[in-house]
Amino acid sequence: MRGLLCPTVIGRDRELRELNGAIREAMSARGSATFILGEAGIGKSRLVREAFDAARGLGLPVLLGRATQPSGTVAFRPLSEALLSYFRDQDLPEPAELTPFRSSLARLLPQWRQGEFSAIDESVVVLAEAIVRLLRAIGRGRGCLLILEDLQWADPETLTIVEYLCENLASEPVMLVCTVRSEPAGPAVDLVNVLAARRAVSVARLARLTPADTDEMARACLASADVPESVQALLAASADGVPFFVEELLAGAVQAGALVDDGAGWAVAGNLEPQVPRTVSDSVEHRLASLGNAARILVTAAVLGRRFDWTLLCDVTGEPAEVVLDALRAGVDAQLLVADPTRLGAVQFRHALTRDAVLERLLPAQWSELARRALDAITAAHPDLRGEWCDLAARLAERAGDGRASELLISSGRRSLARGALTSAEEAFAHARRVADDPASEANAMDALCEALAGAGKVDPALELGDVLIESLAALGAPPGRVGAVHARLAGVAAAATRWAVAERHLTLARDFAARAADPGLSAAVDVTAAQIAYGRGDLEEAGALARSVRSDADRLGLPELACEALLLIGHCARTTDVDRAEQAYLDAGNVAALHGLELLRIRALFEVGTIDFMTMRPPRQLNLARELATSTGALVTVAQIDLHLGAWFTYNFDNEDAIAACRRASEAARWLQMHELLAISLVGEAAAQGRLGRRARMQSLVEEAMTVAGDNVVVAGLMWGLCRAELSLIDENRRRALRELDTMMDLLRTSPASPAMPPRGLWALVCAVEDRDGEAACAEVRASGAAAQSLVRGLVHLAEAVSAGRAGRHEAALASFAAGDEVLENLTWYRNLGRRLVAEAAIADGWGEPAAWLVPALAQFEEHGQRKLVAACRSLLGKAGAPVPRRRAGSGVPLVLREHGVTEREAEVLALLGGGLSNNEIAGRLFLSPRTVERHIANLTAKTDLRTRTELVAFAARTGGG
Repeated sequence: MRGLLCPTVIGRDRELRELNGAIREAMSARGSATFILGEAGIGKSRLVREAFDAARGLGLPVLLGRATQPSGTVAFRPLSEALLSYFRDQDLPEPAELTPFRSSLARLLPQWRQGEFSAIDESVVVLAEAIVRLLRAIGRGRGCLLILEDLQWADPETLTIVEYLCENLASEPVMLVCTVRSEPAGPAVDLVNVLAARRAVSVARLARLTPADTDEMARACLASADVPESVQALLAASADGVPFFVEELLAGAVQAGALVDDGAGWAVAGNLEPQVPRTVSDSVEHRLASLGNAARILVTAAVLGRRFDWTLLCDVTGEPAEVVLDALRAGVDAQLLVADPTRLGAVQFRHALTRDAVLERLLPAQWSELARRALDAITAAHPDLRGEWCDLAARLAERAGDGRASELLISSGRRSLARGALTSAEEAFAHARRVADDPASEANAMDALCEALAGAGKVDPALELGDVLIESLAALGAPPGRVGAVHARLAGVAAAATRWAVAERHLTLARDFAARAADPGLSAAVDVTAAQIAYGRGDLEEAGALARSVRSDADRLGLPELACEALLLIGHCARTTDVDRAEQAYLDAGNVAALHGLELLRIRALFEVGTIDFMTMRPPRQLNLARELATSTGALVTVAQIDLHLGAWFTYNFDNEDAIAACRRASEAARWLQMHELLAISLVGEAAAQGRLGRRARMQSLVEEAMTVAGDNVVVAGLMWGLCRAELSLIDENRRRALRELDTMMDLLRTSPASPAMPPRGLWALVCAVEDRDGEAACAEVRASGAAAQSLVRGLVHLAEAVSAGRAGRHEAALASFAAGDEVLENLTWYRNLGRRLVAEAAIADGWGEPAAWLVPALAQFEEHGQRKLVAACRSLLGKAGAPVPRRRAGSGVPLVLREHGVTEREAEVLALLGGGLSNNEIAGRLFLSPRTVERHIANLTAKTDLRTRTELVAFAARTGGG
């Protein structure tokens, strides 16, 4: 029988033009996202097919996936299908930019799975960024099309990723097309409306066909210019302008013999009663009735889903393969089934509404019995229930009233949990709890749900459910070890939220149950939680003692993960008083992790060793090694944190350009990871470096953005006042303003005792001493905070103590403290010289030390950086010290207008040669510099003069005498 699907798209000319235009834009790396929204049967999939064909015709790769009903607990289903179907016959791309994302993509692409760390970073946002990078690689140089259908049935994580894609494809060679049913309203429709309001997507809201379009469609379906008037009347009265209904009405009339092709055209040969007033139920029922025994097989197929594995029908129906295949052929002829376009040789119901109508004919008892048979067939054919089989089996078990439903839903949820899909896992566990048919099954579901809530940071729901779970376990007479493990988990959840009383209560109970269970491993795990609580509360002595005890127990019991956790805690506790001991603990943790293949713990340990590099201001070798390993394994949150530490290291070494680059890497990652504190601190770090380079407008812009992101975060505000405000006030020789700003910083940090050891704390102590405002008390406060474990802070505190001692007439103590501080700051030359300039003023006034010897190198460095007010201060102090003032360097001949912009001597030389028409290479040769250094000087000049182009800079050089 001839198919009656319409061969052309009717009434959608505008939508087709827009889709085709967007596809061509993607070929030029101008990506976009389009949602096709409309009721069931309105033609969404048909438009998608047109986009599919158009992209293929232009040679673009096309990836196609769809959600299925119901699939809300199957994480990433449409995305998995799109990628797996595309890469079935394609090699995976291998660009370097995908390296850190391989482990995240392994959640969707099994080819990239590497053991237990295939999803080392569970953030769904990381996976979203990974998909953007993968699509970029697929479409590079040619564009690509990603189609996701039926998102009204998508899981929450898929919708999160779709939202991210829509916000981040504008400069990518990718077009995204999604279809969503407009009714009933739900999360997908809400997402469309939100994205449309942000102007992040285009929305094609498909209306019903006009009467003229309906007539045209009928002619196209029948391949005839003449359609009987009675058929036109039937369509006008019953199709309601829905394309699917048009096709169904015509197919039903032909199947019933009421509309026939007599060779000369179509003619009405029977009663054209409307079979589809607003649904397709009657039409489908009529066609099923004409299929005899084949109808029974199609009904069974509908139980398996819109798309189904036909081989299962043999076991469920008891019919041989040839009978099943004949029935499927009959279903295709009756316009109930069509070939599945995504799988060669497979079939599916022609429309989701078709399958719904088939299922409507089943009595509840019939449906339950078929579901039971289908469940048996699936578990026999796929005993491991991988992928979607587990979710399908769970749905069938629920329909059959089979007690395995809860267990299967828990298995499905745990798979979602392993893929980082916390919301899908939570929904699956909650569903499992609802369908559990006995208290033990319900307890298992609650246990899993409690774990998911804890992982998602939902503290109150996790604690409330945990209390209910513990009561249930008590009623069931559960072994004490299981109850103790729940209490230990709840203690950790409460501690993470600083609910110390709740944490202590659960910890006490966990310890009691662990003792009853006589389980030393559980006892050690409880002690780790206790140590973490003590550390969080600031009791470092108790935390360290517990951690050392756990380390000993873990070694004895052969529990390497607990040993690593204990060693990391030992390092944390020692860090503020003994950095060498802390570093050794971190190194030991890394060695244990490496020995036992605990890659994530090894990365954490390397990162912590790197923090010691930062605290002691040694070259950041360990930080770079940790970054390399974290990148290769996909621990992208850790990569971003390491970049922030690298940015800080460069900042405090006054390597401002490298600081900007590292902070920008951190802030870029923080944006798409949605890590707001990390983003804000990264922005402040870049702002500080920009301000030092004289780009104060840029600094202010970054500070404003950081404070907007940070809200009331005191750490971010403290950094802003200390680095971006007070430090520049000191460069401007406005010490009183700097002290006010540093006081503001300290007021903020006092409200957060666990705040990091910021170097500006040391500046506060030093300025307090120089300004004669109880410098000794300031030094004592900074030391008590533990901040002096950071070498820059410690060096500045030594200098502050020198000032206080000198003012009290204890000149030998002052010299000793100065020597200690000067030695600590030996490799931090800018801060060393700033400290020398401040101490020198006090030493001259109080008559101790060798201020002239300190001021000469400080003067040279400040001249190199173009910090003219510090230069003037050093010259003035040299005069007061009775020392000869060095002749002004050539830089003093820099025109005043350039010095007011903060232009350095070397930059002025570059500007002069630039104004003379020399190229970068010629300038480099003339000044014995590298071309890259010349480029950096030109970039600095452009920023400091607020100019945009090289041409403008050359003209500026001519005007100012720089040329």
